[in-house]
Order: sequence, then C-alpha cells, then structure tokens
Amino acid sequence: MKLKKSLGQNFLKDSFFLEKIIQFSQIQESDDVIEIGPGDGALTQFIIKKSNTLSAIEIDYRFCEKLKKQYENQGFEISNADFLKMDLNHFNFENKIIMGNLPYNVSSQIIFRIIESELNFKHCIFLIQKELANRFITNQRASKISIQSLLFCDIEPLFDIPPDAFEPKPKVNSTVIKITPHSKYKSYRLKYDLFQKLLSACFANPRKKISSALKNIGLGDVAFSFDINKRPEELEINNFFEILTLYENKL
Repeated sequence: MKLKKSLGQNFLKDSFFLEKIIQFSQIQESDDVIEIGPGDGALTQFIIKKSNTLSAIEIDYRFCEKLKKQYENQGFEISNADFLKMDLNHFNFENKIIMGNLPYNVSSQIIFRIIESELNFKHCIFLIQKELANRFITNQRASKISIQSLLFCDIEPLFDIPPDAFEPKPKVNSTVIKITPHSKYKSYRLKYDLFQKLLSACFANPRKKISSALKNIGLGDVAFSFDINKRPEELEINNFFEILTLYENKL
C-alpha cells in the first residue's frame, strides 16, 4: 500500500522498539486504550494482546478497512476520522491510556488538543520528533510550549528511537514521551487565554532578558520576586504565574 507523504506516514517497524513502547505504557489487562493513527497496525497488534479493549482513530480510510478486517471480534473498533477535527464527545477518554506514533507535522496540535480538552485520561504514550520532545521538557530550557503544557500535565521523555527503525526512514530522531495529567495549577486554567498571550509576549525573544518582554507588556517598573535579568527560558512556571497576576492587577 502506497504511503501518503501528506499524512506524515512513517511507520515504526522494529519489533524491539514496539515491544519497548508496550513495556513503558504499563497497560494492564483491565485497561481500555485509544490509539491515534494506527496506520498499518504495527503497534496495534501489541496493544490488543495486552489491553481489555482498543479504540483506534485513523485518518486514512485504506488502513481503517484493513485493520477492521484483521482484528474483527478482538475487542477492537476503529473510526475513520481526523483527530484534530472530530467531535471528542464521541469517545469516552475517562481513565484510558492514549497511545500513538504521531505524524510529525501535527504532533503538537494533537497533544494540545488532548491536554486542553481536559479529557481525564490515565496517561499518554506518544512517539514524536526528538526536537519537539525537547521543547516540551521543562527540566532543560523552558519554552512557550513546555510552560503551556505544564499547566495541564507532566511530560517526560522515556527513550529515543533512531531513523533506521522506521519505514520510510525519517531524517530525524524520534522520542517516546509519557504525558500524565495533573490538577496542580487548575485555578490558573480559568485564565488560560490570557496566560497564552503573555507567554507569547515573554518568549517572543527567548534569548533576551525577561525584563525586555516585561517592559513591552507594561510591567517594566514592577518589582518581581525573581531575577528579571534572566532569560525567559531560565524561568519556572510560578514566575510566569507571578507575571500573570501582576499583569491582571494592572488591567
């Protein structure tokens, strides 16, 4: 079956890494799993063996038909849909494990749609581009998307996968990540739209001192508890909450 480059179809073929993903996913026999973009079913076959049920969402009709026939009467169902456009109310995500080898071109959009929708999932195990994974990880250097995602969840890298493990072979390395939802900062989610705008302003020039961004949003003469000579990438989420609170007080 000819793969569609427009859908970012790079399929993981190495059974060592497929089994390693299953091992790190911590699927129990009682778990219900949702797989986004199963493609040719390389990971699907391993999930079905471990889980109670598996619901898949696949944009390519050809693979939907193939997998539907292949796993009939095995606790498997598949929807032919674009995850970014579908009505998420059609699925029950409550306490489920969400998995997928995500297309590189829409990985961040899929991740943010899941976490911003507050679906009460158990955890996610996703395979994404290594460069994007690094931007999501806050223990390196903070980025707009690492702080934004931390409002909803913890994201940790599990292990890397080289290009040779895929078909066709991508030009970049990949990383398996785990996303675990939390409610630590739930009160700030009510101000999410404003928080996003402030993060965009703060990270407009990430290599400059945060004092420059603070001046641009009218907080140049305000006293902060953190060092304003630091760069935005050196700050923690609580520093950005402080900026949010003081900005609101100015309104």
